[in-house]
Amino acid sequence: MYDLVILGAGSGGYEGALYAHRRGMKVALVELSPETVGGNCLNRGCIPSKYMRHGAYMLEKFQRMPEYGVFLNGYRLDMKALKEGRDKVVVSIRENFKRFAEHLKIPIFYGKGVLKDSHTVAVEPSGEELKAKYILIATGSSTMSLGDLVPDGRYIYDTDQIWSIEEFPKKVIIVGGGAVGVEFAYIFRMYGSDVVLLELKERLLPTPDIPEESSRYLARKLKRIGVDVRLKSTLLRWVSHEGGVKAYLSDGSYVEADFILLGVGRKPNTEGIGLEEVGVEKDSRGFVKVNQFCQTTVPNIYACGDITSPLMLAHKSMYEAKIAISHMLGEKELKRDEKIVPKVIYSAYEIASVGLTEDQAEEEGYEVKVGVVSFVPNPKAMDDGENEGFVRLVADRSGKILGCHILGPHAGELLHQVLHVMKAGLGVDFLSKCMYSHPSLSESIIQSAMEIHFGAITWSKRH
Repeated sequence: MYDLVILGAGSGGYEGALYAHRRGMKVALVELSPETVGGNCLNRGCIPSKYMRHGAYMLEKFQRMPEYGVFLNGYRLDMKALKEGRDKVVVSIRENFKRFAEHLKIPIFYGKGVLKDSHTVAVEPSGEELKAKYILIATGSSTMSLGDLVPDGRYIYDTDQIWSIEEFPKKVIIVGGGAVGVEFAYIFRMYGSDVVLLELKERLLPTPDIPEESSRYLARKLKRIGVDVRLKSTLLRWVSHEGGVKAYLSDGSYVEADFILLGVGRKPNTEGIGLEEVGVEKDSRGFVKVNQFCQTTVPNIYACGDITSPLMLAHKSMYEAKIAISHMLGEKELKRDEKIVPKVIYSAYEIASVGLTEDQAEEEGYEVKVGVVSFVPNPKAMDDGENEGFVRLVADRSGKILGCHILGPHAGELLHQVLHVMKAGLGVDFLSKCMYSHPSLSESIIQSAMEIHFGAITWSKRH
């Protein structure tokens, strides 16, 4: 008998297992295979893609080395070496977790976990049954196809299959201008591929929680490095030929490429694991219904991560696992709040957002104040040769911080400074009086707070 059995050893599952163990619970994990420990993020998502994105970033920096008095005689690209380095990181993290779980005496049962009743998980195909006081479902998500764009690992790739390619494509068509599409567009372009990026809507990153300004900046930069960005465009049909694919687009043109990469979203893994049979309710899109404590409609069964909402982020899954386990232990301090989930996109810029945009805040009835500071005059950004972008802080009339949006160098790291101020209930008055080192990128954060708290400084004489 376990205190907790967790279905899935991905980001939420393994973080939940460690947290439960730390809190004194006897816990077990069920995961499909030894090769899938770590889930999508580790094996086919954020970890390998960030490795490749860092390579693309270094290539961009390499091109500017003469500005720093460094002149090198070119470089050679090697996909095999890139794959070896990338896969070494992935395997190392995965094997380290398995060893750590073994050291902590957290068993991992390999197979498909299926709920037999509210306290029993069967591991298929072995049939072994695990009894538990509580169950946490952390089964993650899967890629989707789009119309006749069905991934085959030859002409059409999804983000599960793309890691198998042996050579950089001469030309690639990427369908979808969201977080996945813009990341791979940057990676492939910097590694020398011609890239056509298709987005059906009027801008890249077409979600309400990303400011339109961020989309504009990114589109300009991608075009500047040679990505063929086509907005309000989609792929109508495609045919294969010996050299790759020919795609016919909605703008009347056609494009030939080595293959097509789908970056069009994911679906929750909530089918075939016994949810309906034990009374766990789902919504019309297949997401598990949970309350603010990640509790399902069956009181002792909880859920976290990709299966609870369309906001599919590894850190959201990790945090929700801790919320669920804390509630199992009788605590009610931690609660779900997607407004404070940070969202970071890694492309030709880092783009980080948390909370409301200016438009969202106005729609909710706030009297909005905005502090915007550019990285252009920031001394540290200038020294680093990365002084493009901005910090955009959104607050209400009282100075309560409603959101923060950063585009530029290390945006994903900088955002946390504001995120935790928001979580603590502190406002722009607190942030405006903080001390930051000089020179630093972080100075732009205090300056954006001062723009709101003390008023904007302009170069024109006030009358």
